[in-house]
Amino acid sequence: MRRHFVSAIAATAMCWAMLMAASSVGTQPVSALMGATASGGQNLPAPVRPASSATGTSSTSYNWAGYAQDAKKKSTYTGVTATFGVTTVNTSVPGTQYSSDWVGIGGFNKKTKDLVQAGVEEDNSNGTPFYQAWTEILPAASVPLSMTVSPGDTVTVTVRETALNQWTMTVADDTSSTSASRVVTYKSKGLSVEAIHERPCILDSCKSVNDLATLATTSNETFDPGQFTSSAPGPSATYSPLLVPATKATVYDIVMLANDGTTHIATPSRADSDSDGFTVADGSTAPPPPSS
Repeated sequence: MRRHFVSAIAATAMCWAMLMAASSVGTQPVSALMGATASGGQNLPAPVRPASSATGTSSTSYNWAGYAQDAKKKSTYTGVTATFGVTTVNTSVPGTQYSSDWVGIGGFNKKTKDLVQAGVEEDNSNGTPFYQAWTEILPAASVPLSMTVSPGDTVTVTVRETALNQWTMTVADDTSSTSASRVVTYKSKGLSVEAIHERPCILDSCKSVNDLATLATTSNETFDPGQFTSSAPGPSATYSPLLVPATKATVYDIVMLANDGTTHIATPSRADSDSDGFTVADGSTAPPPPSS
């Protein structure tokens, strides 16, 4: 699986295109994108267009829905963590559809191609559900984790620079009290942080938005709580609410567009009252934010 942001400005943009903001509406963050298939695939950047929003700076993408922060200074972000549910896939929909939920560092700023991320894939394969925890560092393919996740489980996913250029990616299933991790050496510019509901590109190389998968129909996805850190790499860190911007950073809320560049197929809510959570729903209507 390859995961990077596909903005809505240039439908023919290839690999690392990012969604950029269209109109400023506040200071709440946006989430990122990812792609998932059992055999792997590449995520493609989508064109960017303005989307109505009541939180953050409004942005659209062909493959991401959620919140992201974008900073001007390198190494602004050294870690991210969020708790969310493994969504239930609607297997009554004919054909095969894909979705993923994840957190990551990088991948949003068009000036950089780095992205380190971890999350859960939720697909419908001709009536058979498929669930899998995974990690990924671009441009390498995703790596499945040796653990079982089930629909309805609550997971906490953490991506953290535990030493200089050393990243630990962990998916912990809070419901089953199991977890798995992967440690990699990877250089990240640390310019963005995301929590994203995504549809992937299912080809080895995406050349247009038409190479993106059909988004799986799922239950709503709630990321809460979500937090990021700017602490120096190491075993300890101080975290801040995900939807409160870091110094000189901009928070974006991202609406996912269909291939026509107009239809909204996944929409995030406002931030919750403590600015550390939000919900993504299928369709064009923003769901209510989490209650806490």
